Amino acid sequence: MSSQSSLSDSEEEELLLLVSVLKRKRRIWVHEINQKRRKLGENKLCLELQSHEDRFYTYYRMKPETFEYLHNLLEPHIKKKNTNYREAIPTKERLALCLR
Repeated sequence: MSSQSSLSDSEEEELLLLVSVLKRKRRIWVHEINQKRRKLGENKLCLELQSHEDRFYTYYRMKPETFEYLHNLLEPHIKKKNTNYREAIPTKERLALCLR
């Protein structure tokens, strides 16, 4: 017999199981709103977030009601007109981009 200790079959199986569990790729759960953001862009996210108050608060650090209040207050100052060359960015999107 050699002086080196050997692992029993059950210990070896446990070790192999542990290694396989540790090597698995981590699954990352992404909220559907964030998946849409990648497709639609940051600008359209504000409209989606308003239907999810907790996500809205996490993203903008304010309640949707506060956002609406700010929007109503600032709308006359940030509103732009459409031209023949391009469409103006909507005021809610302008405010959302500014806050972000």
